[in-house]
Amino acid sequence: PLNLVVHKIAPALAVGCSIVIKPAPQSPLTALAFASLCEEAGFPPGVINIIVTDNILSEKMVSDHRFSMVSFTGSAKVGWYLKTISQKKKIVLELGGNAAVIVDDSADLSLAVLLIAKGSNAYAGQTCISTQRVYVHEKLFEQFLLELKEATEKLEVGDPSLSSTKVGPIIDEYHFERIIHWVDEAIRGGASIIIGGKTIDTAHHLYAPTFLENTKRDMKVVCEEVFGPVAIVEKVKNFSTAIEKTNDSAYGLQAGVFTQNIQNMKLAFSELEVAGVMINNIPGFRVDGMPYGGIKDSGFGREGPKYAMEEMSESKLLVW
Repeated sequence: PLNLVVHKIAPALAVGCSIVIKPAPQSPLTALAFASLCEEAGFPPGVINIIVTDNILSEKMVSDHRFSMVSFTGSAKVGWYLKTISQKKKIVLELGGNAAVIVDDSADLSLAVLLIAKGSNAYAGQTCISTQRVYVHEKLFEQFLLELKEATEKLEVGDPSLSSTKVGPIIDEYHFERIIHWVDEAIRGGASIIIGGKTIDTAHHLYAPTFLENTKRDMKVVCEEVFGPVAIVEKVKNFSTAIEKTNDSAYGLQAGVFTQNIQNMKLAFSELEVAGVMINNIPGFRVDGMPYGGIKDSGFGREGPKYAMEEMSESKLLVW
């Protein structure tokens, strides 16, 4: 919640824009606290405004002509709807994903396993670039599963205020129940549990880090955004097949590729239908200086200070 707010506020201030922030209804307190700090630091009243409100008023702000630009982070469904009502405004959309990772036969297996186990479950999978689909070369597949189970078993699930905890709670009951339903639906459809697939603590919305195999492309855990500690792992015969399966998605935010083969690196960058390719790393890498965003249903425009400042400005030409 803090990062998402700062990614909007900092570029706006840098180009001299005032800004109205409508935080997510599940997490408004961070935005309010940050705005208080900005006021304490000396920003004039009215430059940074936080409004905690319902969707009806939010839609009115998006369509109101007094706002010059909209920057939205959230689901694809909501984001593309807001674009239709934003009229002539500039708009940047940072939307969802079901990010994939490819592990080819030359990969550093231990590195891939360690990062994928963490990348699928950090923040309990509640980030748009959480690793959700993993495609592993058939030569490494069985060993990959063994090591993945071992690495996942070491992830402590529980109270997020404890430094030892690696996987915390789902944000609310609705999404907790949705994740349970999606996994159960996949299992009924023929998917197999590699590890997890169960509730740990219903009262605190804790769900076990989960990996599934034998999934089908039309299962929600494959084709939609889980936004939870759930990922699928499937065997592929070759690198080209892995690229095809990665591209078989409505989303295109980031993809990770574990390989020591320079030709595969070049092929991945050329052929993957995503806005960012992470070599020997998982999706989720972000440095503020880089252009961050997605293609297809994953977004429109780019963030990062330089790029967001351009989106929040209008170019003007003076000829003397």
